[in-house]
Amino acid sequence: MRFLAFIALTLSAQNFDGVDPSSRPVMEQARRRIESVRKGDFRIKVVDASGQPCAGTAKLRLKRHAFRFGASAYGIPKLPEALRKQALDVMDELFNTITVTNYWPENEPRFDAERNWADADWMLRWCTEHRKTMRFHSMFFPMVKWHAQIRSTEEWWSIIEARIRAIAERYGSHIHEYDVLNEVPSRAWIWSKDMDPVRDSTIFPKFSDTLNGARVFGIARKYLPDAELVDNDQTIATVKSNPLMIHLKYNRDLLAAGAPIDAIGHQAHFYASGQMPFEEGHASFGKGAFTMAALDRGLDLLGSLGKPVHITEFSPPSRDNKRKDPQPRLTDEEVAAWQVNYYTLAFSKPFVHEITRWFVIDELGGRGIDAGVITKGGKLKPAYYALKRLLTETWSTSWKGQIRNGEISFRGFYGDYEITVPGYRPASFTAKSGASVTLTAIRSEPRS
Repeated sequence: MRFLAFIALTLSAQNFDGVDPSSRPVMEQARRRIESVRKGDFRIKVVDASGQPCAGTAKLRLKRHAFRFGASAYGIPKLPEALRKQALDVMDELFNTITVTNYWPENEPRFDAERNWADADWMLRWCTEHRKTMRFHSMFFPMVKWHAQIRSTEEWWSIIEARIRAIAERYGSHIHEYDVLNEVPSRAWIWSKDMDPVRDSTIFPKFSDTLNGARVFGIARKYLPDAELVDNDQTIATVKSNPLMIHLKYNRDLLAAGAPIDAIGHQAHFYASGQMPFEEGHASFGKGAFTMAALDRGLDLLGSLGKPVHITEFSPPSRDNKRKDPQPRLTDEEVAAWQVNYYTLAFSKPFVHEITRWFVIDELGGRGIDAGVITKGGKLKPAYYALKRLLTETWSTSWKGQIRNGEISFRGFYGDYEITVPGYRPASFTAKSGASVTLTAIRSEPRS
């Protein structure tokens, strides 16, 4: 009995970070892939204003990743001032991409009412001031409350086009990425009206029907000819996930119908499953659903569509505030470690172009009790410190050395850099695949 008790105590003391024995080789491969797919060898030629090679010591550092590390601004404008400032400081420090939100019922609260852009405009102003890349969420989600006032399918198509046109006119010159459809196959009741008699409609063009979904994307392309158009849906991505299979089929059908989809949107929310411990798995998504080995295979399924994958809404393992029954939870330290492993796995996939976390503050924007990097009381969590180390230290590049024959050679992450050479003004350059950069160094003005 003493032996059994000792074993039980030892097992309960183990930390769960998503890396079980089958995940260890997966993570080793992921780290090697990051070195291959997210970094390059670069040569920088530095000349003075007369074209002569510069000499001396130079320093350079990565200022901004080419990869989109993002966060959602949902709910931020309405926070109390101190908490809002703290959230914005973290967003400015860690993320280069921000999701600007404007839901359909928010935008059109009443039929024929003036459109509401207040929060989205606030987000856009902040992002512009802080030089953030922006993405828009979402054109159609959920259903507007005045649907019963519409009398024909033709009228619905006019309303749908008007919403897209209004978004494009207001934000098209500022925002380059749009979630056009959101949770259509996984939450088909919102659009097909098959499961909710209160919202039943025989005239609404069901977006779950391929031709209707493709038509919406065609309209979006008409008004946003150069934007990235995304079809977005949610699941834990494992080979046992039925919602993932539905999402994949829906996108295959849309693409076959000619829908101009540029990226597959993946909402990666890792909520608890009843009382099943995270280390065991999920009742709906299979044994080991929270391990990196299982998620590796799920991400590859998303990549099999041949389009970039944007992880548009990420949240780490968390209790769900919609559940009333007892739930398992991970410690804050376990959540932080699990999050680092998931970011590492996703960042290593060449077809993944973006990871945007949905919760900056716990529960702000949904169900994630443990999902933020800041508590509701304003305390920075271990997840914040772990992500900061990952993005600003582990995945960063700095170099210092001699300029030789007017040239610098270095290996680093793709992105935007700042270079400083004593006696010259700091300069900026972008390091991208196959790039060779020539910089003209301008001498600093002498101090008076």
